[in-house]
Amino acid sequence: MPAAAAAAAAIRWRLLTAIVFLMTFAIASAHMAMADPPALRYKTNPYKTTQDYDYTSPLSSSGSNYPCKGYQVDMGTSAGKSVATYSPGGTYTLKLDGSATHNGGSCQISLSFDKGKSWQVIKSFVGGCVKPDPGANQQFSFTIPKGTPSGDVLFAWTWFNNEGNREMYMNCAVVTISGGRRRDLVWPEELNSFQKRALGPNIFLANIGNGCTTVAGTDVEFPDPGSNIERGGSGKTAAPAGNCGKVVVSTGGGSGGSGGGKDCAYWRSQGYLCSEATGLTRWRRGLTLLATLIVGMLAMVL
Repeated sequence: MPAAAAAAAAIRWRLLTAIVFLMTFAIASAHMAMADPPALRYKTNPYKTTQDYDYTSPLSSSGSNYPCKGYQVDMGTSAGKSVATYSPGGTYTLKLDGSATHNGGSCQISLSFDKGKSWQVIKSFVGGCVKPDPGANQQFSFTIPKGTPSGDVLFAWTWFNNEGNREMYMNCAVVTISGGRRRDLVWPEELNSFQKRALGPNIFLANIGNGCTTVAGTDVEFPDPGSNIERGGSGKTAAPAGNCGKVVVSTGGGSGGSGGGKDCAYWRSQGYLCSEATGLTRWRRGLTLLATLIVGMLAMVL
């Protein structure tokens, strides 16, 4: 009968729609996400007030939701409470959820002290992050550098997949650095023109409309990975294409500069955050050191 046939067709259509929806949801949810420390608005975050059910999607190709998919705005609210406490010099583990590994790729772990306006890399993984095997234990160790300032900061995991669309993934969490200094502002003579302070290499950005693109089928070589670097994966790496900065391949050993001086690569290899700051005169160094000592003594008294 026409009515019965129409009803049966409607049922089949609903079933087909449900199957397509479930398949789409499964594919989307299979991508990778930072589970520990629990990312802002992710299902494992105990303080979330709004959950992102499409959390494993990459950043927009236009970069409109960089950084943190826009969720850094939760910092300082009830939804943005700290989910972990780390100490300078301590080693910890980042854990990922998901199974769509896109044959691995390269990752970075970064910290932001200004609510996402700038990011300093504390570890780079060139290849093997994520681990290509979908059944692998997706855990990655990192160390909080000595001299990292105390307080609540944004912690970011970024990933550039080996295979598939050219994408950038970024998940962020609010964490607490406990027991660190306000700033490490000591300039030994061997630093030359390098200021030893709480800054590392800038975070690498690509595939978000910024003129830099990673090469498909390879693990990206970061232009400035820092000295805290771990290598893995197939070993097929490539520099990014476009306006990305010059790639300097680092093995993580860190070496001193010529003439007995030591550059930022050396200090990073020793576990310190470091950035180049040229043009510092001796008297400015002295004044800054004196101010740091005074602040330190006041902190001990108070």
